[in-house]
Amino acid sequence: MNSGPDETPPDAGAAETDASGPTEGATRVLFVDDEPGAADLAATHVERLVDGIETITRTSPDEALDAVRSERVDCVVSDFDMPGADGLELLESVRELDPGIPFVLFTGKGSEEIASEAISAGVTDYLQKGAGRDRYEMLANSVANALGRRRAERDLREVNAKVTAIHEFATALASVTEVSTVFERTVDAAEEILEFDRCVTARRRGDRVVPAVLSESVTEAEVRTFDVGEGVVGTTVADQETIVVDNLSVDPADPDELEDPSSPGRSASGTDRREGSAVADPVADNIRSAISVPIGSHGVLQAVSDGYAAFDERDVEFAELIASHAANAIERIETEAELRRERDRLTALFHDLPLPAVRTVALGEDGRRLDAANEAFERTFGYGADSGYEEVRDAIIPAAAERLEPEAVLERDEPSRRQVRRRTADGMRDFILHVIPVKQSGETVIYSVYADIEDQKRVERTLRRLHATTREMFGGEDRADIAALASRAAIDILEFPNSGVRLYDPEANVLRPTAISEEATEAFGDRPAFGPGDGRVWEAFETGQPVVVDDLAAVDTAVGYGELRSLLVVPLGDHGAMPLGAREPGFFDETDLQLARVLAANVTVALDHAERTEQLRDRDAALQREIDRLEKFAGFVSHDLRNPLNVAAGRTDLARSLTDDAAVIEELDRAEDAHDRMSQLIDDLLALARQGRTVDEIESVPLDEAAERAWRTVDTDDATLDVSEATAAVEADPERLRTLFENLFINSVEHGSANSRSEPDDSAELGSDTDAEGDTDAADLTVSVGSLPDGFYVADDGVGFDIDPEAATEYGRSSASNGTGFGLAIVREIATAHGWELSIDGDDGARFEFRQQAGI
Repeated sequence: MNSGPDETPPDAGAAETDASGPTEGATRVLFVDDEPGAADLAATHVERLVDGIETITRTSPDEALDAVRSERVDCVVSDFDMPGADGLELLESVRELDPGIPFVLFTGKGSEEIASEAISAGVTDYLQKGAGRDRYEMLANSVANALGRRRAERDLREVNAKVTAIHEFATALASVTEVSTVFERTVDAAEEILEFDRCVTARRRGDRVVPAVLSESVTEAEVRTFDVGEGVVGTTVADQETIVVDNLSVDPADPDELEDPSSPGRSASGTDRREGSAVADPVADNIRSAISVPIGSHGVLQAVSDGYAAFDERDVEFAELIASHAANAIERIETEAELRRERDRLTALFHDLPLPAVRTVALGEDGRRLDAANEAFERTFGYGADSGYEEVRDAIIPAAAERLEPEAVLERDEPSRRQVRRRTADGMRDFILHVIPVKQSGETVIYSVYADIEDQKRVERTLRRLHATTREMFGGEDRADIAALASRAAIDILEFPNSGVRLYDPEANVLRPTAISEEATEAFGDRPAFGPGDGRVWEAFETGQPVVVDDLAAVDTAVGYGELRSLLVVPLGDHGAMPLGAREPGFFDETDLQLARVLAANVTVALDHAERTEQLRDRDAALQREIDRLEKFAGFVSHDLRNPLNVAAGRTDLARSLTDDAAVIEELDRAEDAHDRMSQLIDDLLALARQGRTVDEIESVPLDEAAERAWRTVDTDDATLDVSEATAAVEADPERLRTLFENLFINSVEHGSANSRSEPDDSAELGSDTDAEGDTDAADLTVSVGSLPDGFYVADDGVGFDIDPEAATEYGRSSASNGTGFGLAIVREIATAHGWELSIDGDDGARFEFRQQAGI
């Protein structure tokens, strides 16, 4: 209650970690491999590909288990074959520590037997290692999927656990008989269920609000009494409305106190979020944010924090649910207390009692006589004092229900209460039965008073059904399925007359009617999309606050609502809004609002989960398209190039057998060398295609040496190589870099000069038409290789392109009649495999620039 400082909660990552320590809030993934380089490489790739994670590595199963024991670990990626214990043995040990932790087996020792054992052992995923980058993309996708499922399951478990705990809290309150105990248990629930570290309850005493119960971290010196209407606490009690303050600054004039750089621009929500200077009167200097929830008209539950915007909408919803149960319990206790205080006057007031009540007289040998029944009893159960005791008992008490024996009531000699189910004139209902024995001269009179709790029991049953529906929504295929389930739940579970779900379309900036119930369609017909200014539905979505209209006929609305008279709209976060309606005015009460907010919160969580699932599905589809493209490329290389190469090699062998001429044999040797080089290139390119966008071993390669080595392996005619600007080294696979240079040199030499256009090589991609003045002899052609601040370039001073340079890098595109369109496509693949961005300029000669991509 604007109370004193809290104790800073222990750092979740205070356990022993890597040298850098864990990043607060990041998801932590443990990589286990007895080869340190392999673990580091896998961790590096996954950390780059998956947002919001932090990786740690261990080189033995024992070290990995120590990490799981002592640190926060959200997912384990392990090798199989390791000294001391294999991956499956590590899985078993990890699951003993944390049964729900995702475990991905990433091993180079793959077999069907190991895969079968891994699946049987319960691994989350099983992947084989490989040299290709796609292996790590698949690993990253597997880790992301596993973490997503774990987060979704954890979120659902947390919501269900809190609701279950709140239900147990409410059930336990049913046996509490002192108001002070209710305030104590409310603080206990706020600490244990909502995990509020600094919280208090305060009780209204006339025009004052007095501290009642403090959590352990709050002392008496840190709280005080407030007038009703004074400060956050007094305002909460006066208005009986929840207040959430994101920035409760002691000095609002200090600009440094008005904004938290770690949480800028927090959007408004459905709760009354006020500036700290508006109503705050804090007791302690270090309070930054607060949540203040009314406990009916009896008091307030308040929690504070020294952090900015520490309380979100889920905190508000659950705190209000706890406070609502506490208010109900206090009202019940006060009602019971009033009954006890009025016991001596009960007879005089018996017939005016608004609760159903019956008076019986105890007879000998456990017999009882019905002496009187008040009007409420007759209306509720349909029986009066002229009915016999046994007749009434058998009519209203179900056969299997436990019955109170008169002797036990008399022995107790004090009022008692219990929850019972009775058959009324309108059907079975739940009651709290108060049994009050009153000894009079000559006889003992027993008063039985029934307090109807059917509404409370209905809420409890409704919450259980809502939780079951939430699990079903998590299994929905898409947002439309979730919307349909939510719409039906509002009618079938909450018993609202009609409902709908409108999901936000950001491109059109409208709320589209995604799922409108048949009942709603019958009430107001088909509905268009709603945009800014289109009535109360858009208002609820835009402000994030529930909207309740008791009588639509009495207010001006921007859109028509047909036959509806009552309207309740709850926002679904950024996803949309849920309109609920009824033909009767004043249909929705406070309980309906709270239940609708619980449903909306569950729907929002399910929509968040569906959105994440759809993103992962799109990522999988994109990866599969890339794999299919590379497989197609591999088939092209294998079939269209290797077959003619085999024919050429065979012809060379045949020619060798038909001659003894040394000069001819020397030429045949050179041809055979060329065939061997082509075969090597094909093998390398097949490996590149089948490994995906990857390279083998990366090392620092001097640019000038790599260019000169490649220049010597191609027929450069009389062209000149200039490496004077190649002053740096490049991180690359040497063989892939050599292939890249060879293809670019061939293109420049064979197509940079006009007099070499008659017999172009298959890899040529440059232009083929030029006039006499533009002809360039090979002897005049210079090919330059140079360094860039973030990469390197290859350029020539030839005639350039006569087709789109970017199109020239596509497979099958060539300006030459007998070209395959293969050379520059290979250049593009090698650049992509290294993570380089390729740009081409063909205006003045041909210039290819290779730059390191940002973040790689």
